Amino acid sequence: MTVLSPRLDMAAARERLAARSRVRLPGLFQAGVGGLHEAVTDPAMVWMRAMHNPYNADVPVAMFEAEPLHEQARLIALAHEEATEGFQFLFDRLRLGQARSLGLAIPQALYDLHAWFNTGPFLEFARTLTGDDRIAYVDAQATRYLPGHFLNRHTDEHVDAGRLYAYVLNLSPDWRAEWGGLLMFLENGEVSETFLPGAGTLNVFRVPQSHAVSMVAPFAGLPRYSITGWWRTTPPPGDDR
Repeated sequence: MTVLSPRLDMAAARERLAARSRVRLPGLFQAGVGGLHEAVTDPAMVWMRAMHNPYNADVPVAMFEAEPLHEQARLIALAHEEATEGFQFLFDRLRLGQARSLGLAIPQALYDLHAWFNTGPFLEFARTLTGDDRIAYVDAQATRYLPGHFLNRHTDEHVDAGRLYAYVLNLSPDWRAEWGGLLMFLENGEVSETFLPGAGTLNVFRVPQSHAVSMVAPFAGLPRYSITGWWRTTPPPGDDR
């Protein structure tokens, strides 16, 4: 069972979020983080390879890796070319609402987390932290960044999506800054603040806000795992409560 730390200074967290539009809450998720890490590293986990495309469609990692190496390299090179001047990303994910709708047999702990995010107590926590009573739904996706994976700068703004705040629940233990995978916030083209992934740490930031995830280094000691999503006014299409 996932439990929030009772040691959170809610007043200080609210003040920080209001002043900077973002807040990092180290160790907020204490109990249950180990179980979530076991879930995302479970061989039964279904991963989809995500790359920006006109159809907003992900490809099963097993299918991507079944392609000849030269075809995989071609697709990655194309993503790199598009990333030079525009928006692009490359990482693995699984949207939990859609996974439930499809009946995928993934670790139950992930479905349980998504359900818990949408309970009264957690929604009240989100509203109290942000001071925004419009928060009515939390979507969630498990993400995995392998060496070479990245997410270019963007703002998370999406017309009619009802996104109010974005969040990242980090799961990888003992992450090192030199491994990359850093959540970077940008202002006027400069990096204004960086959040290091830390197991059990929750990052929350207001939408829209320019940010990116730096490329994970080839020498990173493990994948960068997290649960991410948005605190919304309404569920997105295809999400199953």
